Amino acid sequence: MRSAVLRACATFVILSFAAIFHSTQIQSKNDEPAGERVWLAVEEHSRGQLLIEPIATLEASDLTPVQTSCLSDALIPEDFSAKYLQPGRKYSLLFGGASVGEGQVGEPNRSAATATLIYAGSLKIRGQVRALATNADPGDFRVASREPATAEQRAAALALARELFSQHGIPEAFLPKVRAEYVTRSYLAPSPQPSLIGSFSLDGGDADNEGLVHHLFFIASQPGEKLQQEFVWIRLSESEMDEELLRLVDHADLFGNGQDEVVAKLVSVETQSHRYVIFRRTRDTVHWEQVFKTEPLGCSS
Repeated sequence: MRSAVLRACATFVILSFAAIFHSTQIQSKNDEPAGERVWLAVEEHSRGQLLIEPIATLEASDLTPVQTSCLSDALIPEDFSAKYLQPGRKYSLLFGGASVGEGQVGEPNRSAATATLIYAGSLKIRGQVRALATNADPGDFRVASREPATAEQRAAALALARELFSQHGIPEAFLPKVRAEYVTRSYLAPSPQPSLIGSFSLDGGDADNEGLVHHLFFIASQPGEKLQQEFVWIRLSESEMDEELLRLVDHADLFGNGQDEVVAKLVSVETQSHRYVIFRRTRDTVHWEQVFKTEPLGCSS
């Protein structure tokens, strides 16, 4: 009887230790506070190779920028990339607010605060098609709503882009040179109306402005026959090194409140760096405002 009791006690101790050890392993693997969401950008780095880069953490309703910056070479213990870009770590990928599978972190580049990403899902991430990644439960997200603009939608977006360039002083003779770099149609929750998000460029055009490139980015809805602009970002370059461009990363319900935010990548030719910026609708629900911007990243990449 005594030996049976001893065996039962020993078994209880072993199982308790195993449970504690397993819990510790999970905590070590995740290495993040409970309830903290992480958001990252995913894009094609070179042909066939994807790159993942941290944007921010989100706890409650507060976005915190990444801890790394290309303005400093120091790598501190709390460095975001060291914490969240460990090889083998997995993230849910989102496109248009919907889950498109899972990606696994590959080889990290600590100096650039990026890493390669292994992804075998259905989404073709290349060129101007980027996506978001997160540690949030993919069950929290909806069905896909983002797709390339139709020829008709692209033509309407290009017409609006020419109109906006004209409003900012570009002579009419140069407007036919406006190029649509990328136009996508999607539904930005909670709006039931589709939106067009586009980026456009325009060469300077004459001898005095040779080498200059102007850039435009907008979000527009189409409640009727004509597009209605909701957000416009435009950069008229004054020199070749003055060039900046804004490109869509993706949109998603970052805060989990039923409203989509739009994430974009702001690139500076002069500093060879970029920032991630986040926009959300204003209280009137028909315009957008910037609510977040990272420090300059990728100076050496």
